Amino acid sequence: MLRNLLFVISVTFLCSALLTSCVSSSGSPWKTSSTTRHAPSPSHAPQNTQDAALITPDQAPVAIKSKVAMLLPLSGRGSDTGEAMLNAALLAMNDLGATDLFELMPKDTGEGAALAAQEALHEGAGLILGPVFSDDTKAVAPLAVQRGVGVVSFSTDTTAAVGTTFLMGFVPQTQVEQIIDFAATRQIRSIALIAPRNAYGDAVAASFYSQMQLRSLQNAGLVRYSGQVPDTAELASLNQSRPQAILIATPAPIAAKISAQITAMGMPPTLVKRLGTGLWDDTASYQYSELQGAWYAASSPDLRVRFERRYREMYGTQPPRLASLAYDATALAVVLSKSGKGYGRQALTNPNGFAGIDGIFRFRMDGLADRGLGILEISSGRAVQIQNAPSSFAQQKR
Repeated sequence: MLRNLLFVISVTFLCSALLTSCVSSSGSPWKTSSTTRHAPSPSHAPQNTQDAALITPDQAPVAIKSKVAMLLPLSGRGSDTGEAMLNAALLAMNDLGATDLFELMPKDTGEGAALAAQEALHEGAGLILGPVFSDDTKAVAPLAVQRGVGVVSFSTDTTAAVGTTFLMGFVPQTQVEQIIDFAATRQIRSIALIAPRNAYGDAVAASFYSQMQLRSLQNAGLVRYSGQVPDTAELASLNQSRPQAILIATPAPIAAKISAQITAMGMPPTLVKRLGTGLWDDTASYQYSELQGAWYAASSPDLRVRFERRYREMYGTQPPRLASLAYDATALAVVLSKSGKGYGRQALTNPNGFAGIDGIFRFRMDGLADRGLGILEISSGRAVQIQNAPSSFAQQKR
């Protein structure tokens, strides 16, 4: 109890320090009213976001006290990531000008996510941000349902989106849809899929089938494998179908090996375009020679670069990839708090969506997040954005 009390006191002190040291060039894309106390004016806001539901405080003059819990691994497994995500959350409160009417309650899932959620709900949390891991999210979900409290989890396990739980994590469905859409605009009509036999591969395969049918494209084959990489016999069917492109739904190191296998079979990247998912959205991915020229869908890197710069200026370290999710989730909570609209399902599933560090996003009724993604090409050891992310969902093709 003493450790928890000291932790809460330290967070409160750090939050106060952040709120009194606002930096005007924050780079936050979240739109706030210029009359909001302590709210810096973002200098790098994305253009043409008027269609997104960027709710401003002046729309709701009556302020309501908001308590928001953030469930993170602050000890044990994933604690480094958890601490960085908490730092990002505090940075969002600073950039959005959170006032005394907004209270962030960090809870450590290292000693049990269910216990952390029970404490938060007992203390009056009206919204839960987190947890990070799938098993923790599933443990929290029934407790939140009992209280009618929404959960915005950072997990990517689509089976965890039940009850009042929404997934903020980068789920593969939107990535698959948008990379296939882009390929079709480049006159690629025949596409094959290579995916592992696991839950991630299942989600990718379902989206692949659906999108190929929706766009009337030719399904050139599906290779599912159980080992580290598929064997030659499993890939043999691609020799018959000869696709124009192959979507390789694996992390980049494995995708590079698979790409080399396909090249050895007589299908080099110059003849068969390599496509990928957000699993490639990492600077280490850009160094693989086997993936040069490949396309994948991911959030636009421009705003994230500014966020990472702000984070380094404040904390002196490079933030992990998940830190931007914590920033956007906290910013969403602050903005909804200022709007006076609360954290109910109607507010969270606004069809116009919201604009954050990772671009526009909105929660669907099934609990998954639609995202407006850009298309990136791996070229000369870096990722080049060859199609900008949309600035509103009205711009997205469906």
